[in-house]
Amino acid sequence: MFLAYSKSKSKNVNLRRSSDTHDHIVRLPTIFPGIPGQHINTSQMHKQAIRLLQKTDIHKLPTLPHVLVQLLETCQDENVSFDKLANIIQNDPALCVKVISSCGNECTSLKNLEKQLSRLGINTIKSIAITSAVHQFFSRSSQQRMDFLKRHWRHSIYCGCVAEQLAQLTDYQHTGEAWFAGLLHDAGQLVMESAYPDRYTAELTHVDEDENVHTMESDQLDTTHCHVGAQLFVLRDGHPFLADAIMYHHEPITKILDAHPLVKIINLANLISHDNYRDNTEQAHNAARQLFGLPADLIEKIRANCDEKIGKIAEKFGIATRDINIDNETIDKIMSTDQLKQVKLAEQIRDIAMLDGVHQHFSRIDGKRALLKALQQNIAVLFGINDCILFLYDAADDKIQATSTTENDPHLQHISIPLEPGRSIVTDALLEMRAIHSFNKDPDNLSILDCQLIDLNNKEGLFCMPLIVHNAAIGTLLLGIDEAQLPALSNQQGLLKRFANEIARTISTSLAEFRNQREDHMGIDPEKFLKARAREVIHEVRNPLTIINNYLEILGIQLEGDDPAQQDLATIRAEIQRISTMLENLAQPISVEADISESVPVDVNGLIADLSHMFQTSLFGAHDIDISLNLDESMPPISTNADAIKQIYTNLVKNAVEALPAEGQIMVYTQDQVNVDGKAHFEICVADDGPGIPAKILPDLFSPVTTTKGEGHAGLGLTIVKNLVNELHGSISCRSSDKGTSFHILLPRNIQE
Repeated sequence: MFLAYSKSKSKNVNLRRSSDTHDHIVRLPTIFPGIPGQHINTSQMHKQAIRLLQKTDIHKLPTLPHVLVQLLETCQDENVSFDKLANIIQNDPALCVKVISSCGNECTSLKNLEKQLSRLGINTIKSIAITSAVHQFFSRSSQQRMDFLKRHWRHSIYCGCVAEQLAQLTDYQHTGEAWFAGLLHDAGQLVMESAYPDRYTAELTHVDEDENVHTMESDQLDTTHCHVGAQLFVLRDGHPFLADAIMYHHEPITKILDAHPLVKIINLANLISHDNYRDNTEQAHNAARQLFGLPADLIEKIRANCDEKIGKIAEKFGIATRDINIDNETIDKIMSTDQLKQVKLAEQIRDIAMLDGVHQHFSRIDGKRALLKALQQNIAVLFGINDCILFLYDAADDKIQATSTTENDPHLQHISIPLEPGRSIVTDALLEMRAIHSFNKDPDNLSILDCQLIDLNNKEGLFCMPLIVHNAAIGTLLLGIDEAQLPALSNQQGLLKRFANEIARTISTSLAEFRNQREDHMGIDPEKFLKARAREVIHEVRNPLTIINNYLEILGIQLEGDDPAQQDLATIRAEIQRISTMLENLAQPISVEADISESVPVDVNGLIADLSHMFQTSLFGAHDIDISLNLDESMPPISTNADAIKQIYTNLVKNAVEALPAEGQIMVYTQDQVNVDGKAHFEICVADDGPGIPAKILPDLFSPVTTTKGEGHAGLGLTIVKNLVNELHGSISCRSSDKGTSFHILLPRNIQE
């Protein structure tokens, strides 16, 4: 199998495209930032910054385990709100960059961050958290690196805090934007650390002053973190002044006196928040007077406010940084705390992996008996507990009914408890929505039923976990344990809670018989049944996608950073993210479903070339199919929907492959400036040299009819293509004969300046 290229009307298009050129005009200084008089080839730094970003997977940027542990714990809460997630993510520069990379540069304030997180969906956020945790776990770990990450984190948070206050004092209306610019002003350092993990932190330990840092970066890496951080936003079509604020945050004050307010705010915030502030207080005070006319005492007040705020944030995440005058005993305590966070992160990853196995086990069960058996097996394996009873909530009677996992006592079916406070610790756990055990209860105050349950399990006490899905009561899981088992079980409460959630979801979605609510299927509203079934399918599909994504992350870590397969992995991850987004949209009510017509500038040729490269092994090679691309190189980025174009192209190519015999040929071309009714369009054509579409299918080609696969192209895929083209306000046509078939897509040519 080979890739052929036509030379008829445009230059050859390589599937591996160079991205060294860029459409944006970047305002670069003529001298090296922060080092007066030292002339540097900024054009080369600019290009090297772009190359560095191209070879670096943004989702691998290092994140402090302290923050990751809390984010993972928060993500496990079924009722977690997006504002709570935003309050964690907005306090970590690496996580913010990963979210921006996933959803675009609209995240310029906490409010916008919440909005973007809600668009991504909880499962995508979990995937970001899990992927970050996996990378952090498998990457190298050293105290030197930990110290670098903590210093970077503290300086970034401090700079964001100072920038926010400066914005308020100077009447700059976009205070949230100032916070984000301050938080991300040194994000380029994280990219450099990720790209050169064995060099960057080691070199950084030998320098202290900003000028020395810049010199080291330019000498060793041919660019600086200012260039890299700015390009991180420029390449994603971010706010230009946000990129400028990052680019020029080390410039001499005399050069930015008339610059945009955000540039001046971040430059001054960097001076005020720097570790060596006390050695350069006069410089910071002079800068404040020159830039904004702010007196020295006000700067000291800002510092005091930020010290207090940073202290609270650091305490929230359990982050302690070293001071110059710190004693050895305190250093040992800090190192011990850091190691403990690493251990907790490892435990979180272990728990996630174990719960993935549990989910796979539960997803294959069929019926009540199988679930009870799976429940007992998993509790024994995960927690070393053999005795448990499942109580399920009956909404009709407002009671919970006992069901034994071992079915060793038929009398259990006669135990039912009204869902009222104080009747039993079994019902109290469900009512209070928290784990409860009997060992802190006065034995004389336990109900007779509780005592009977203890005796029935032949253990010293009971441990009860509520089973809840979306605030709906499912039941209670009762474990019979001895007091000696309580500490170990308490230490595993995170895993136990997730395990209980998995049980609750399984019962809620798969085993209606547990609730004694059997219905005649003929009497069920078909629309409601299909919606319920769709929700179940969406839920089931998300989990293997997350697992696949995590394994891709591990594979990417194991490969060399410049391995050609890294680009393929990045493409696969992007497609998995696209599937997740489609599932999220499908799960939403129609009124809030994402608008397919939402447009951004799209390099259509590049998109087609990248997808064709991905199909080279998965489709073309497997079916011995050749493809030739003839792409109109003059076509600029078009304002359209990238995901829709991907889906349209994928479906057309897949249909063509299925219709072609071995050694078949697919031809793809694009053409710009196609005039339709006086309006400019661009065209995408996918053609093949197959046997053509049977005449009986052509009239209903875009209707959801039975596909003939090898004989033609009709089927659900073309219905989807037609709907997507309609939503993009375009048109699709087909020409077919015994010499082949071609599909022609015409879409409005909207160019964003």
